[in-house]
Amino acid sequence: MLSSSYKQKLRFAAIAFFIAPITAFAQEQGTAPAPAVTVVKAEMKSLAESATFSGRIVAVHKVEILARVQGFIQNVGFEDGARVKADDVLVKIEPDAYEAAITQIQGQIKSAGAKKTLADIELDRQQILLDKGDVAEKVVQEAQAQQGQVDGELLQLQGSLKIAQLDLSYTEIKAPFDGRVGLTHLATGAYISPNSGTLFTLSSVDPINVVFPITETELIDFRDHISAEAGKQPLQLSLTLANGDVYKDLGKVAVVDTEVQAGTDTVLVRGVFPNPDGRLLDGQLVQVAVTAPSDEKSLVVPVLALQRDQKGYFVLTVGDDGKVAKTEVSLDHISGSDAVLSGGLSEGDPVITEGGQKVRVGMVVNAQAPQVPQPATGEGTPAKPTE
Repeated sequence: MLSSSYKQKLRFAAIAFFIAPITAFAQEQGTAPAPAVTVVKAEMKSLAESATFSGRIVAVHKVEILARVQGFIQNVGFEDGARVKADDVLVKIEPDAYEAAITQIQGQIKSAGAKKTLADIELDRQQILLDKGDVAEKVVQEAQAQQGQVDGELLQLQGSLKIAQLDLSYTEIKAPFDGRVGLTHLATGAYISPNSGTLFTLSSVDPINVVFPITETELIDFRDHISAEAGKQPLQLSLTLANGDVYKDLGKVAVVDTEVQAGTDTVLVRGVFPNPDGRLLDGQLVQVAVTAPSDEKSLVVPVLALQRDQKGYFVLTVGDDGKVAKTEVSLDHISGSDAVLSGGLSEGDPVITEGGQKVRVGMVVNAQAPQVPQPATGEGTPAKPTE
């Protein structure tokens, strides 16, 4: 038989066996770290209302260049796609025939001038004889007619000279404005004429327009803002290109069309952008963001912090003691990634944006600021240039 002292030792060992895990678990629970949450402070921010539309880049000036006279090309003064200045000679047609035509007409004018001198002298002589009664009045009238005929020939020749001088000037095809020339197949020695059609296209580069449609409702907002711009910042335009890049310069609204487009019930709006480097091309498709800046500040928190229950909207905040609290808020509206509040919080109040699903009210948490993404530094991935 077991002694009473030995039985007591066994009893204490069994109790220790069952109590040890419970004690270890309690100790582990007591020393567990507080859950980490991401916290962002409520802030006062100037919000800009914006809307995005699909638009197309349109050159301010665009012309098709035609030949106005015929002849062989003596020189092509540009390269395809090059930028040119106003009055640059783009195409030179052989001028010899046109210079000869001018010389010929100038000779005819000189000859007609001599005839006019004789006609004037003859008219004066016949007028003297008429005054003396030596000739009939009919003779003087014939002299007057002869003088008029010579005057008419001179006028015709002078008109022909102007036409010939214009034709000569047309042998130099000049740029009517600063711009960029399109593709062409012109070459020295080629024969061109007015029947040759479009030689090439010239489009202005800087500034450049963007055209985009808006609905009638949006048109009312446009007009309301534009009419009130005297004391406010004007509407701003920004462009997003096809590859996702945001164009570096801002634009402004230039013209709102006066009629609604049939079939779409939209109105065209034209904006203008600086384009000094020629990155924007005529006909290019873009996304146009129209922004109405505001000097008034509103209290905002990230939309990620916003939650809702039967009572309404609320956020989870972290107090100075590190404990989570539920704070009811009044939502005014959503602006992009921001929730604009009209009550419930004050500037600087910390709200939980990440990790709120793993905490509860009253729990102590480890509040952390949002992590800033670090730029990739891996080899073989060059940094994307910015505009």
